[in-house]
Amino acid sequence: MNDEEQFAESLRTQVTRVAPRIDVDVTRVVPAARRRRAARAGGLTLALALALGGGAWVASTLELGTVLPGGSTTMPVEPSPSPTGPPLTSSAGDSLTELPSYPSMEPVVPPEGWRDATYFHVVTRGATGQTGGGSEPEAPLGSTLGSESWYGDGISFELTASGPALVVLGDYINIEGHTRSYTWAEMAALPTDPEALHDALLGNYDDVDAPSSYGLEQLRDVAARLATQAPASPELRAAAWEVLTNLDDVEVEEDVRDSEDRPGTAATYQYADDDRMRTVIYDETRNLPLETQDTKHGTDIYLTTEFTDLPDEIADSVIEIPDLVSMTREDVEVVCLQKHLACTFTEEKAETAPEGTVVSSDPAKNALVAWGEPVTIVLSAGS
Repeated sequence: MNDEEQFAESLRTQVTRVAPRIDVDVTRVVPAARRRRAARAGGLTLALALALGGGAWVASTLELGTVLPGGSTTMPVEPSPSPTGPPLTSSAGDSLTELPSYPSMEPVVPPEGWRDATYFHVVTRGATGQTGGGSEPEAPLGSTLGSESWYGDGISFELTASGPALVVLGDYINIEGHTRSYTWAEMAALPTDPEALHDALLGNYDDVDAPSSYGLEQLRDVAARLATQAPASPELRAAAWEVLTNLDDVEVEEDVRDSEDRPGTAATYQYADDDRMRTVIYDETRNLPLETQDTKHGTDIYLTTEFTDLPDEIADSVIEIPDLVSMTREDVEVVCLQKHLACTFTEEKAETAPEGTVVSSDPAKNALVAWGEPVTIVLSAGS
């Protein structure tokens, strides 16, 4: 047995001792975008793959214990496998995009208790054959594309064809081209009386007593967003719909049908700078959005807009960095192998930490990352 095989066997023995079996449903927890990111970081790691024939570890890429610039060394990481089986669909059965709309390119530090927090669950379907303001359809007739997201305060997820993905949305009402966004806390502070809400929203853009066309356009869009995709309470949503439908330049039509043949009321308005039109169809009886038709951006059909718990399979799609400080390198190697992290070790002098123990990690504890994420571990070199 050569040195590489001895090292791999040692690691496997440690993992078996700590966690005899590790089961991960990789078909649902490894988004394609994250696999690409892990691959980019792969130049600093040593990939390990389980040989299908004999079940032995196979080493590749870098030599074991390779010293990198600056004196750091790498440890093995099991490569991220490709999903098998058909692509995932939304809970409504629609096909999903391969990549998330707003992928998180950096680790996310979630708020405490993020797993048990309340999330705004939105499922939409894109209508087909929309003109998008031009003469040609944006999508072939008969095709559909769904979207399913869980918006949380400080952390959000989007379901893709390869599995759940962390997404970064920043503030939760961010209208295209507009200068004002609203966080969860700011939305919670908005009044639910329609008249007071009208003044609060308009006051962010313009003089309430003498509004300009710009301010009124912002007001329309924010009210429409609050009534549809924003994580607004039912009371705030109802107030926003009343604000929208009582604006002078909004045409209201009752007893209409959306693309799913659901009855509702339509609010239509035009943008001042072009021929773009937007129509929001709303079920006033159930206080629920049904559809948004936009001649520039196509049509979104709202199938689910509700506050709910975060499903376990979505929460389990990310890896939470544990507290590694004060651990020995040997123990950290086991943790990294268990959690499929690409750990790189370096040393620095530290008077307060025993030699050979962890001083810090980057990302730090509690950060959420994906399979194969590079993690830098700083070990104490003594004083």
